[in-house]
Amino acid sequence: MAILSEICPKIILMRHILTIVGLFLLAGCQSADKKAEKPLNAGLLPAGIAPSRVRIDDLNYWTEQGQFFVTGVCVNESGVWEQIWLNVAVTDEQGKALTVGGAGSAVIPTFSGAVPPMGRTTFFAGWPLSAISGVPAVCTVREEGSLKVASGAILLTEQVGGVRMMVPEAPGKPTTVEAAWQISAVLNNPLPQPAKHPKLELLLYGTDNKLWFSTLLDPDDPQYKSLIVTDKAGPMAGEEKRDLGITVHYDQLPAALREKKIGRVELLAFDAR
Repeated sequence: MAILSEICPKIILMRHILTIVGLFLLAGCQSADKKAEKPLNAGLLPAGIAPSRVRIDDLNYWTEQGQFFVTGVCVNESGVWEQIWLNVAVTDEQGKALTVGGAGSAVIPTFSGAVPPMGRTTFFAGWPLSAISGVPAVCTVREEGSLKVASGAILLTEQVGGVRMMVPEAPGKPTTVEAAWQISAVLNNPLPQPAKHPKLELLLYGTDNKLWFSTLLDPDDPQYKSLIVTDKAGPMAGEEKRDLGITVHYDQLPAALREKKIGRVELLAFDAR
């Protein structure tokens, strides 16, 4: 797990927007009494889910364009490999608990399906302000539950480097503006165990050192083929390394990143189950 970056925001942000709308629509399918009893999307939790121990780092939340967003890093402190779900709750400035889609809180997944002990994964979620019963001021994220999974390959990102792409501010003007980042890195499967389906988690931090965006990237997904350049795709053999090239554009990123610019980028890697 190291540092790196990429993004085609038009595709990735659209995916997040669809997720947000999906969360809201799921809330509308619950009866009023069930909304009061269970968190939003509780029906998505699998059978056999159990308590876990996690730590939430780099938590950030904000309102933008009529949406409330939350993102952060989840650290698995349970001592076993797990797939983790989280619970999100919001309050207003007076500390009054607000409902989300009529429920007292909402369940969200983390991106990785298999987090090793002390491993990290991320989350990003959001809802229309119209789905929240007041003006959100404080957001808390805690563990909702987890499923134990078998241990597997541990993937790393190494030799990460980035170059800011500058373009003229306007035709004929000598001044330039930062338009994108070009990132290079090495994806490493250091142990003998093969990785059947390597995936990436992208984290974008602003120059204010706050996490403003995270998302899941699949190098084998056809829609990412023009975004992630790699010397080889598909399963990784044990002790295999791959070069990665990723471009991050500012279009459609959160306003804070467009205004403050990207300060640093991280990339987590895992073998999807």
